[in-house]
Amino acid sequence: MIYRAGCLSRALDRQSRALQKAGQGFYTIGSSGHEGMAAVAAALRPTDMAFLHYRDAAFQIARAAQLPGQSIAWDMLLSFAASREDPISGGRHKVLGSRALNIPPQTSTIASHLPKAVGAAYAVGAARRLRPEHQALPDDAIVYCSFGDASANHSTAQGAFNTAQWTAFQSIPLPLLFVCEDNGIGISTRTPPGWIAATFGQRPGLKYFFCNGLDIYETYRVAAEAARYVRRLKKPAILHIGTLRLYGHAGADLPTSYLPRELVETEEANDPLLHSVRLLEQAGR
Repeated sequence: MIYRAGCLSRALDRQSRALQKAGQGFYTIGSSGHEGMAAVAAALRPTDMAFLHYRDAAFQIARAAQLPGQSIAWDMLLSFAASREDPISGGRHKVLGSRALNIPPQTSTIASHLPKAVGAAYAVGAARRLRPEHQALPDDAIVYCSFGDASANHSTAQGAFNTAQWTAFQSIPLPLLFVCEDNGIGISTRTPPGWIAATFGQRPGLKYFFCNGLDIYETYRVAAEAARYVRRLKKPAILHIGTLRLYGHAGADLPTSYLPRELVETEEANDPLLHSVRLLEQAGR
């Protein structure tokens, strides 16, 4: 299921570029290089609300496989085409999201979903003390919130991290799993190597986990460990996932205009789908 989700995510990325070239599609910021996020989805439950990074198509596809009756490929293609039949946005904007999958639609404003995730996680804990009539999540749900390494520097994101730490420091329940998908670049600006680990490794009240997102087995194992920690203790944590970005930032982007060709070719040879094929073969699958 994890590998299949990654393959479908890649196929949709390529199709979105073909649609744009034909004048039939309007969004090409894809998820290529982040296919390992399907393993994170497999480690969580569909009842765990998920605020997604815009490169998390593989996560949404893998979650759809956990719930019968989903038409995830068709729904995402409707979104690429800005169709009024798109079930999450009605054609207003291409976003990831699904009410059935507990994935609220995010805006295109960088890091704007992080404070909302903090509020949702606080509400899960508060609902155990004062039952709301409209309660939608189970008591043992956690809230998931993913973002890119460049977004981690945004003031909105920093406010969300601080609020989560401040809340946890007072032993107030906050079952929140932050996930930083570190592909080392924000549009055309490189993230300093080691920056994410250095800035998140020792934050009070925010337990740090790391995994290699090119290894679906390691990613699943560490994501499951992080989710268990958050679910059991009702405390926030951050999972730092090493990824890479393929095909540039968006469809019209030419990465060799700001990155050395050798680096671009090295990352293409490091394709996570190729790593998954190797790992599956080694496991006799």
